[in-house]
Amino acid sequence: MAGLFRSKRQEARVSDDPPTLAGRISQLILEWNRNPYNRAIQRKLYSVGDFELTPVQVHILEAVVARPGQRMNALAQALGVDASTVSRPIRPLLDLGLIERRPGETDRREACLVPTAAGQRQAQAIAAVRRDITIAVQRHLAPERLALFADLFEEYLNAAITEGRRVAEEERRGG
Repeated sequence: MAGLFRSKRQEARVSDDPPTLAGRISQLILEWNRNPYNRAIQRKLYSVGDFELTPVQVHILEAVVARPGQRMNALAQALGVDASTVSRPIRPLLDLGLIERRPGETDRREACLVPTAAGQRQAQAIAAVRRDITIAVQRHLAPERLALFADLFEEYLNAAITEGRRVAEEERRGG
């Protein structure tokens, strides 16, 4: 797999038009997501005993650990999804004892989500494995290329966030 994209990289030049580069980047993102070896990494990251959390459940767990006591609506907003979408993936986290629902402090009818000690340990374990896997992958890159990749990836992420905000605003306005 090491040289799978090398010839494509050599073909792409700064003079390439944006649609050509966009197609290449889109294809690389698809390959990243569809890579069968990612499942092995996901199993290593997301296993809780005999149960494997989904990426969405991990995002929820990490968000609850980061902001204990948040309401479902706040959690949905933090994840960028509708509140009705959050309740289904939360059920296994509750059943596994990783998070709890507690009555709100100001409004007892409103449920707040808090991590359990097991949930905090699981989130820490996921973060540690994610860090270790990232370090292992980075060993395959020359340090100067890795720094360049980090800079470009950060720039790309910021551009994606900017474009996402624009699209969300357009949706909000009904366009």
